[in-house]
Amino acid sequence: MTKEEVLNKRLVQKIFSIGSCLALISLMIFLVPAVGRADTPSNAEITAGVQGRLYHAGIYKHGKVNVQVKNGIATLTGTVDSYGEKLHAVRAARHQHGVREVTDDITVSPSGVAPQQILKKARYDVLTYSFYTIFDHITLEAEANRLIVGGQVTEPYKKSDLGNILANIKGVTYLKNNIQVLPVSFMDNQVREEIAERIYGDPMFANYANQANPPIHIIVDNGNVTLYGAVDSLVDRQKAAIDARFAATYFGLKNDLRVSA
Repeated sequence: MTKEEVLNKRLVQKIFSIGSCLALISLMIFLVPAVGRADTPSNAEITAGVQGRLYHAGIYKHGKVNVQVKNGIATLTGTVDSYGEKLHAVRAARHQHGVREVTDDITVSPSGVAPQQILKKARYDVLTYSFYTIFDHITLEAEANRLIVGGQVTEPYKKSDLGNILANIKGVTYLKNNIQVLPVSFMDNQVREEIAERIYGDPMFANYANQANPPIHIIVDNGNVTLYGAVDSLVDRQKAAIDARFAATYFGLKNDLRVSA
């Protein structure tokens, strides 16, 4: 084989090698978008997925929610019977693969539930909450069917739990959670316990101590004590303050106990 033939052969090999590389690169460029397209669900698939999540969340028991999906944006419409169910529906939609954003156009229907009925149910739910103690205090206010929750609790999870419980009361169209989480303090804990022992250990308050939900609540915030709740007489109100005053060392005492009518 001549020198010229050898050079031509090598040139052909190089051209073939370059061509193979270019073909491989072209194939990869073609395949990568295809994989991406296969991994991105269609609007119809996302809609079906959201509808499934709403069903498993039990939203159908509390109303009807419709779903429309376009370019990864899920729009929820329809009506439910509480603010809590509205939040559940939005959370369910956000967890669906392919949903980038949720537009919440769900309305809450009061369903003929009066504000006084809401307050009555809310008070019951607070008193029967397992972790509600004499060291917590909750206030409730209804503006039409909008529920405003305030007061103080000793742990963050109590604020979250009570907010979720009360938001799910039928007829509540909105809930504003203004509950204050009291600061963590060894001194405050000690003051709480000493005042509670003094008041509920007083024979005069034996009838209060034996109740399922003792009515005198002791709130301690950075060494400042406030008594909340209801007592039977003005004498009981004054005696509770006296017991608290001599039970422990703290910065100040405020007596907000009410006398039951």
